[in-house]
Amino acid sequence: MVAKLATRLAFTVVRPTDRPQLITYAISTMIVCIMCPTMSLIATLLFKEPSFGTWVQTFGCNMPMALIWQLLFCGPLARLIFRTLFRRQLAAARSAH
Repeated sequence: MVAKLATRLAFTVVRPTDRPQLITYAISTMIVCIMCPTMSLIATLLFKEPSFGTWVQTFGCNMPMALIWQLLFCGPLARLIFRTLFRRQLAAARSAH
């Protein structure tokens, strides 16, 4: 559900003809922009005294780290793992084009 919405939002900023890396970063950023407030709300409700101010503070603390984590560490590592695991399929797909 989040991936579909994030993709639609990302393509309001980038075009399908843009570089694939730019599209990937745009989608990743939009996923963080959707997931971070959602998860901050859940964490506020479960672990803190629920209030709008507490949620805003939690979201404000989480957002920068979530974005840095996704763009610099988790996203590239996940793509590397999947490229490594599915190397043959990628090679077959590239040769078919």
